[in-house]
Amino acid sequence: MRFSTTAGDGAVDWNPVFEAISSNVNIPWLVVVDPLNGPGASGKPGNDDINYIDGTSKLNSYSNVKTIGYVRTNYGQAPLDELKANITTWSNWGTYASADVGVDGIFFDESSANFDYLNEAITFARNTFSKSITTICNFGSRAETEYYSICDVVIAFESCLNCADGPPYESQKTLSSNIPAGYESKAAVILNRLTGTSVDGKEANRGLISEYVETMKESGLGWYYFTSADYNTIDAEPATVGANVDALVA
Repeated sequence: MRFSTTAGDGAVDWNPVFEAISSNVNIPWLVVVDPLNGPGASGKPGNDDINYIDGTSKLNSYSNVKTIGYVRTNYGQAPLDELKANITTWSNWGTYASADVGVDGIFFDESSANFDYLNEAITFARNTFSKSITTICNFGSRAETEYYSICDVVIAFESCLNCADGPPYESQKTLSSNIPAGYESKAAVILNRLTGTSVDGKEANRGLISEYVETMKESGLGWYYFTSADYNTIDAEPATVGANVDALVA
């Protein structure tokens, strides 16, 4: 999530997220937090950014939120020592006394089909934290069933609604093609750039969002997130962060 560079503004850019979270406390959230492509080089809590500290502390005050710390695997090319160091930093922030900036899990971005690599990283993360954590593996495309045994959540599709640089989203067809049968509850979909028209000619509006979410609910999908711009944008119409909640509770 993005945040303002104005010191001491209380992470005002995150207000739409706080409002969406508090609007329905029965909806669980996995919120990926990322100061700087991971915990940042400083090693200091929140990478020494007061707005990040304020925003994450507020996220952690909600009982229906789990904050998830970002690490980049670079498709299995990031050295494991580097990955483990970032995981350790995330874990250490849980002991920060001045604010609650600890996280409840790790988001392994750019995951790839390298089971031994990912399993070692996930096992290290589970052993490093002093509590049970949630691990999210972002493959962005179909992953084999063995990965569902080590990842708590598998992002099985990440692309845009209908664009030239990625596969289009086609509702149930996409879900069936990318998620192994029986693993829907552990799978997630991220749909970026939900604008224009879908591949079957439907206008990108809140009606289409509701249609897609209803299909996801019927299929038993565990998690999803839509945005009408890039992945870290929360206020672009029609897929604002609030619209995600509205569609889910409709």
